Amino acid sequence: MITLLLHKRFAIVQLVGSSVIMASAVPSVLILGHSFVKRLKRDLRSQFDPRAVRSFNLTGTASVHLHGVGGRTVAKLRSFDLHVVEQIAPNVVLLEIGTNDLADARPEVVGSEIESLVCHLLEVYKVPVVGVCHVIPRGQSHDEAASFAERVEILQQYLDVVLSPIPNVFCWLHRKFSHPWKDFYMPDGVHLNPAGQYHLYRSYRGAIVRALRLL
Repeated sequence: MITLLLHKRFAIVQLVGSSVIMASAVPSVLILGHSFVKRLKRDLRSQFDPRAVRSFNLTGTASVHLHGVGGRTVAKLRSFDLHVVEQIAPNVVLLEIGTNDLADARPEVVGSEIESLVCHLLEVYKVPVVGVCHVIPRGQSHDEAASFAERVEILQQYLDVVLSPIPNVFCWLHRKFSHPWKDFYMPDGVHLNPAGQYHLYRSYRGAIVRALRLL
């Protein structure tokens, strides 16, 4: 009789334990890219804005990881950073990539490389959902702001066309940066000031929510 009761209690503990594990198993999201991701991760750690928290206010809904390296191109990210995808095994990957490529390569070439990377994530790493963030234009203080904006627009159009037919892949526009004359940039016209960082944070959160709906 005592042995039977012990077995029952053990079974109940196992059941409760498994329920706790299942309840805590939320989707994981990896934001992967260049210096914008690196800088936002740093600023979130320093609590640069009380409205911006490292969990993206998604505790219990998703766990968010950021990995960014300054100067990353699509090719370098594919060569040196995909080990992070393997380690985390995320349900969602958000790509912030293409900015550094546009300095030297035509938008169509950059778009083709991004498309290849997306397919690689889907087929090799079995990532369920991939979001591709459109490149943020330069600020007006940058010498090549106008020509860069033209290349950004071509790349956006290219990616919208080639990625839209792929299931569970979407393009994401950082809408607040659609007007480069807004005061969101550092003096270099490339990186973002604290106001810009907060809007980037909010935009990533919106992209995460969008991606979670596709799971």
